[in-house]
Parts: sequence; C-alpha cells; structure tokens
Amino acid sequence: MKLYIYEHCPFCVMAKMIFVLKNYPVETVYLLYDDVQTPMHMVGRKALPVLEYKPNRFMSESIDIIHYIDQNIGEPQITLPIVDEIAQWVKEVERFIYRLAYPRWIRAPFPEFSSDEAKKYFYKSKDPSGRGFMSDLADPALLQRAQKAIDKLENILVDYPLIDRTKPISISSLSLFSQLHSLSIIKGLNYGNIVDRWRKNTAENFFISLNDEFAN
Repeated sequence: MKLYIYEHCPFCVMAKMIFVLKNYPVETVYLLYDDVQTPMHMVGRKALPVLEYKPNRFMSESIDIIHYIDQNIGEPQITLPIVDEIAQWVKEVERFIYRLAYPRWIRAPFPEFSSDEAKKYFYKSKDPSGRGFMSDLADPALLQRAQKAIDKLENILVDYPLIDRTKPISISSLSLFSQLHSLSIIKGLNYGNIVDRWRKNTAENFFISLNDEFAN
C-alpha cells in the first residue's frame, strides 16, 4: 500500500495514525503542493490523503481510509461514536486555526513546500484575493482565541483517557490529536499539564513528531 500525504495536513496525520495503530507497514509518499496531476489522476481532484490500497485502486478521505484499514487489517480497534465535547472543540478550532497555521506551515521545512513553485501555488490557493495571509502570523486576536481554546480543552480532558494502543480508540482521539498537531506549530501557546501530557503521549505512541521545533 502507498499513502500519499502532506506533512502539514491534519487529515493526513489521522490517516498515518491508523497504520501505526495496526502495526501495518505502508509506503509514505509526499507530494509537492503544486502537484495537481497526481491526485487528479488518482481520485479526480486535488486532495490528500490518498491511499493506493491495491495497484491502481485509490481511496481518498481520511475517515474512509481509517475505516477501510480498521475493518480489513486485524481486529477492529476504532470506535466510531463521537465524544460530543471533543467533536465540538475540534469544530470550533477548525473555524480559525488554519488562518494561524497557513503562514507557519509554508515557512516550515515540509517536503510539500520544498520548491518555490509549490510555495507559490499554496499562496495562490489559500489567498486568491491576494490580500496576504502572512498578516495573520501575529494577529493577537487569533492567538488569544487559540489560547482560550487550549485552556478550555484542559477542562474537557480531565477525565478523558490517554491513548492506549492495546485498547479500542475513539475516532475522536485521532481527530483531536490532528488538530493539536496543527496547533503545535504556533509559538507561544501555553499548554496546561493535562493537554500537554495528552498530546505528547499520543505523539509518542504514534511516532509522530509535534511541530514545536518549527513553531514561530
């Protein structure tokens, strides 16, 4: 199997996690961000992750990939019911987090942005008006909103279990970590003990590095 991904993409992070959970090897392929032809050929649109689960047979959408791997490799381990508070938190964060993440992702040494053409394509696709999303890099209102979200999560996770790969895992946990992974590239955010322990434990369990080292 081959998994086509971007390093920065939270949905790609979720897709990578299912293979670690199943202890199943998958070939990871990073595409340049301006590579439109490859995903179009595979699934008819520019969107990752994409899983080549059989020769020339492709599947997109992280949830579909997770479900397929969970049901077809070993015993099912993903529980599908959504934890309401976690799902709501993720939904709230998705409304603004990408405005803070865009100018940081493109400055990080991610393989999908390793050419000038890929960076230009990202700028154009995320900022078609040309107004410039770099202005969001230090927007105090957005940074404050991100901090409030993390503070709120501290209370939500008080009784939420740490991930244990020997036990069933809620899809909410994968979704939550993917968003915390996106937040990790933002410098200066303060994580409470509970949130910090949860995100680091999950990163260690799934062998996925947080982006703290690239934070700006």
